[in-house]
Amino acid sequence: MTELLIAVLAAAAGVFAASAAAKLRSRAAYGSFRASLRETRLVSERWLASVTGLLVASEAAVAASLSAAAAAAVVAVPGSRLLAAAALTAAAALTGTLLAGVAMIVHRGTHARCACFGGRSARPLGRAQLARNGCLLGVLAAGLAGDVLGSGSPGLAGALLAVAAGGVAAPLFTHWDELASLFGPLSPARPPRSARTARAGRRAR
Repeated sequence: MTELLIAVLAAAAGVFAASAAAKLRSRAAYGSFRASLRETRLVSERWLASVTGLLVASEAAVAASLSAAAAAAVVAVPGSRLLAAAALTAAAALTGTLLAGVAMIVHRGTHARCACFGGRSARPLGRAQLARNGCLLGVLAAGLAGDVLGSGSPGLAGALLAVAAGGVAAPLFTHWDELASLFGPLSPARPPRSARTARAGRRAR
């Protein structure tokens, strides 16, 4: 099992654990996620509660399976490659589902808040989240490829270093929106309302 595979397992585990924890940290956070899911108009009101619970439970289960696979890989437990492949496949399936949902929202032009990593977020779902899920899916695919093509297993030091690398990579996805705002194009600042009112008055005269 290669260091790349272990790093991907650790990074993906951190991403899904953070996502599930953000929604489960309080009743308000969970309710905010459900409200944001309602805004997507992808789920009928009848199934909203069930789909909300299923998504959160799936994220928690995937995070647990990825963490278990990473731990098994570090200590080279027999069968760890099979566990890693199963965990990465489940993570890729869930990520692909979320990616398809965001793509549909962007295509329709629906305005819905992104409460993926925090119930208080007011940022709308859009191309930034589409890129984030696409990149995460690419990372998971790389991990699966590494599982298929890799051979042998790293030493304990190399495995622990790979886990640390995955831990560093995970926040890049959980804070993707902030990074997109930081490095994205700046929107021109609007003048104060008083200045706009005065300008409109001058035009009227």
